[in-house]
Amino acid sequence: MDDIAITGIGIISSMGIGKDAFWSGCREARTGIKRITAFDADSFDSNVAGWIDDFDPRQFMPRRTYRRMSRISRMAVAASVEALEDSSIIIDDDNRDRIAVILGTSYGSSAHVEDFFVSLLREGPRGAQPFLFPETVPNAPASQISIFHGIRGPNSTFCQNEISAESAILYARNILSQGIVDTVIVGGADELSQMQYSSYNALGVLNKVRAKEGERISPEMGGGLILGEGAGILVMERLNTAAKRGATIYGLLKSATITGGVTSPSRYEPGGNAMKRAINHAMEEAEISTDSIDHISVSANFSAALDETEYRILSEIFAKGKDNLQVSPLKYLMGTFGGAGTTRTAAVLLSLHKQVPLPTVALDMLNRKGSQPCKWSTPSAGTTGTALMTSSTFGGGSSTLIFTQHQKDNQ
Repeated sequence: MDDIAITGIGIISSMGIGKDAFWSGCREARTGIKRITAFDADSFDSNVAGWIDDFDPRQFMPRRTYRRMSRISRMAVAASVEALEDSSIIIDDDNRDRIAVILGTSYGSSAHVEDFFVSLLREGPRGAQPFLFPETVPNAPASQISIFHGIRGPNSTFCQNEISAESAILYARNILSQGIVDTVIVGGADELSQMQYSSYNALGVLNKVRAKEGERISPEMGGGLILGEGAGILVMERLNTAAKRGATIYGLLKSATITGGVTSPSRYEPGGNAMKRAINHAMEEAEISTDSIDHISVSANFSAALDETEYRILSEIFAKGKDNLQVSPLKYLMGTFGGAGTTRTAAVLLSLHKQVPLPTVALDMLNRKGSQPCKWSTPSAGTTGTALMTSSTFGGGSSTLIFTQHQKDNQ
């Protein structure tokens, strides 16, 4: 496999709008989880989420462009604008056929799905709102990115629950390595809606946190999910292509793998066998050992089943020992959503590029229960050369991505 470089980052997150604000939120371990005011959550077991209250699409595109887009498409297009500007790629007739758009999302625009079908049920086929329909399909955000930028290359969307964005990254690497395209705009995005929140509440999987406006929020460890939303877009290229045009290289994707486990659609794989296989396979492909890994980004999301499994599997694999191992559970700050993988990747890449470590918690925090506060450690300095990112989803899938710092002398 060719080394794949990441040359552009765009972020719309509850932790910050834009990569600089997002990075500041990461460094400060500043939570984006807050009381929901976007819709009425009074009837639910929980009323908090990692939702975005300060996103203004006018900062990225004209109103005539976004007025018929769903919230998720607006966030995805906005993040793509920042990512492409960051990468310094100019799209023209010479390259627009050689650029792909690959996106991962769990549900697409669940709000537009609800609004369209409610209009259909109330008014019948003639009364259904036609302008809502194009955004009811999950591939709408990826399509909107291509339309906005005039891109004519491959366009695909992955819907694999909580590893949707990771699946998009793996596919992006493959089509770059095969020479099918020269550049991939790859991302993950999801929006929070009342219908989606209501469905998770009905399943009884939400962290039962009810907060007043301005009140400090302390989710219960192992108490259930805190939902989130956002969009993260990356620009990926083959290393030789990126180096030839003098691009800023945030880091290299050294290996990527996805494995499947056996469990019910609504549960995480209890044994963690898929997670363990994914980690070991990714390290083998990257030709590194556990001693070479400087940072671990975990997908812990306050769910006892997932957090405990990550705690156990990482304790088994890493020789550093469970008492000393530090990990970074970014979803503790921004909530969980299917497209979160590229946002988490952006945090890892910014850390590698800036050579500034991300905040971490002790691994055994993932195995704790109750309302105890999460204790973050924020190193002021350190060297991060290799980072491992593990992800898992209900339904049994797991992913591991390994990134390394770009060494200019090796070009």
